[in-house]
Amino acid sequence: MKSFIFDLITSPLSLFENPIHNYIAMAVIGAIAFAIAFRAVGELGLRGEAGSIAHWIIRLIVFVFIWLLCCVAIKIITFIINNWLVIIISIVLLLIVCLMKKYADSHPDSILNKKLF
Repeated sequence: MKSFIFDLITSPLSLFENPIHNYIAMAVIGAIAFAIAFRAVGELGLRGEAGSIAHWIIRLIVFVFIWLLCCVAIKIITFIINNWLVIIISIVLLLIVCLMKKYADSHPDSILNKKLF
């Protein structure tokens, strides 16, 4: 029954559009969540029904947390890939501003230290 509830809660979660990639990713996340929950319940020393309930609760929490981290990582990587030119231009401009600031600090009589208004 607890396995059915776990599957019911985690079945709508997906990472990829491709079902094969999604099944592989969810299997890896599920295996990691199982190992963490198994170790946690073993260290707590819970046995029987209490251990089973604790295992499934810990497994669900860890599964959702790892899934969330993977989703955020995928979104960040997708954003970087889609906007690489803007990101590179922003980094170059930021480096230029930092270099100009360092130059202005080391040369107090430079034009960069003059007040504009």
